[in-house]
Amino acid sequence: MGKQNRKIHILIAALAIFCFQVLYFQLTIVLLQKSAEVLPAMSNDCYMMIHHTYEFLLVFLLSFLIRIFRRIDFGYHVKDWKKGLMWCGIAIVFQITVRIILCIVSGSWGLHFQADTFIFQLFFSGLGEEILYRAVPLAILPLVWGGEMCVRVGAGCKIYIDVLISALFFALAHISFQFGVSGISYSWLQLCCAFVMGICFGMVYKKTNSVWTCMIIHGIVNVIAVSV
Repeated sequence: MGKQNRKIHILIAALAIFCFQVLYFQLTIVLLQKSAEVLPAMSNDCYMMIHHTYEFLLVFLLSFLIRIFRRIDFGYHVKDWKKGLMWCGIAIVFQITVRIILCIVSGSWGLHFQADTFIFQLFFSGLGEEILYRAVPLAILPLVWGGEMCVRVGAGCKIYIDVLISALFFALAHISFQFGVSGISYSWLQLCCAFVMGICFGMVYKKTNSVWTCMIIHGIVNVIAVSV
């Protein structure tokens, strides 16, 4: 495959993955709304637990079937988890630094704890998102490219293009909107932080080849975000 053709194929694959992510997320919103009709008067965090459970189960089953029939590795195993420790540390330090800066700017200090929020962020927030925004693009894009999607900078440094693409999609996922409903809401700070976190989570996936490790660090980072 020529280099120009590979770029075109990657662009098409990336757009297809992005469209799938958007449509899939909208589907889970519809499922959540139906669940809210059956289970009214629950806290927002409880509804988010339900939403992220839907998000996890559907994409997990779909990707698991693809893995069986197409032999695509989505990282459903635990190995070499130590290799991702550096990027796990970078993600945690970055999140703590951001929270401290925000506390300084706002003049509001202190730790915050709410049980349902803590449970949601730690155990549910990373489930479906890490498969949808990490495992899927980082497993499929290199296959379309035909090898490792990276640019070498210097002797031992690599910039992974697929990680940047997945991080961009992860950031865009933090723009809130719904089909059939007017209005879009977002925060530039949240989008930038999500992009940086997406890079860190992507590198954890690259180094460990384990989506479960990404889920764990995702939950820890989110707990820091809501607790500090």
